[in-house]
Amino acid sequence: MWNGFKTRRVTFEERNAVIIFPKGKGNGRMILKTEYLDAFPNFDIQMLEKGYHLIHLKQRSRWAPDEEIDILARFVEFCSEELATSKKCLLEGMSCGGLQAAKFAEKYPQLVSVLYLDAPVLNLLSMVGLGECKDPSIEMFWREIVATYGVSKSTIINFRKSPIDNMEPLIANNIPIIMLYGNADGVVIYEENGKVLENFYKENGGNIKVIAKSMVGHHPHGLDDPMPIIEFVENNWKNEE
Repeated sequence: MWNGFKTRRVTFEERNAVIIFPKGKGNGRMILKTEYLDAFPNFDIQMLEKGYHLIHLKQRSRWAPDEEIDILARFVEFCSEELATSKKCLLEGMSCGGLQAAKFAEKYPQLVSVLYLDAPVLNLLSMVGLGECKDPSIEMFWREIVATYGVSKSTIINFRKSPIDNMEPLIANNIPIIMLYGNADGVVIYEENGKVLENFYKENGGNIKVIAKSMVGHHPHGLDDPMPIIEFVENNWKNEE
């Protein structure tokens, strides 16, 4: 069980995964929560109550290397067939989960209906000491990113595999985005991450809703009342084309 909902735990391509079922009849839609499944579940619980399935795959690196995103896409297709749902899903990404969600949407837009980002990492250069982040965690971030991408201090400045380096597919495929951030976030600096995506969408006529949380740091994610997120998702859901 997960917060009172029936679960099915599976192994998919040697990775642990879980499918969480609504209590009643499903509505034919899925939410892929890319990271931190158990974190701040208020939104997820309300969506399960509305008939959505919730799926999650534990990736080997939270920093979204291409091979992990490819496996994640195959997992979405697998779950769509297993659950008889739309292949287009809601992507929910918090922090590094936002990195995974954004890269997934850019590479596999045909599998995405709506993108929900929450204090998302969208610029890896911002997370390795080349921006304004002064959080002590930055040393851990650096070690993890080196292990994931094989970069060094002399090569990281040329790194161009962050979501902000490939935003055009999001606009080209008309993917609606709702994004939350705390204006006191000192870990994932909004101006170096989400703000770049916000500006790009507004400059290019994209559909984006941004909610700034006053005097809030990196945590908590979500909203006490997630109804604004729910309404955006349901009003902008893209059916199969």
